Amino acid sequence: MKPEQQFKRLFEQEFQGLLPNTIWQQDDGSYEVFGKYRIQPEFPGYRVHCSATEVGVFSNTRTALSWCIADKNKSYNTAREILTVDNKLTALTHDIAVRAAVGDRTKNIDMRDVILRKLERKIIHKKLLENQLTKYINWAKYVQQRGFDNETQRIGRNQPNKTNR
Repeated sequence: MKPEQQFKRLFEQEFQGLLPNTIWQQDDGSYEVFGKYRIQPEFPGYRVHCSATEVGVFSNTRTALSWCIADKNKSYNTAREILTVDNKLTALTHDIAVRAAVGDRTKNIDMRDVILRKLERKIIHKKLLENQLTKYINWAKYVQQRGFDNETQRIGRNQPNKTNR
């Protein structure tokens, strides 16, 4: 057995209770998340698998991990919105890049102005989608941090508060 496999087996045995809160990167660049999800890097983005089911492709690891956090916390509507907004943002970014390249190559000044005016509206829409996605990512960070903070609770006296009266 390889040393990495021995370490993984030993880690899983010793820290079975911590596995639902761990995020680690494998040697191949993929991430094991919460013992349930796998984030694999691919050329156009990051592919997420939940158990054996493919979820989708995300533009970066932040959004992929945010989806995993939302799904883990049973916020399925938020998870769906993260995937939808990320896919819209990716498509819009590619569309803007292609249209800008066409505008740069166009020699007709009137046509270039029309393309630039259309691009302005798309750039504003892209900024709105980026802001919306940032809100979802910040929410996921908050939820995950709150989960870590609430993991260990203080054990205090179980006596009710007494007053001097």
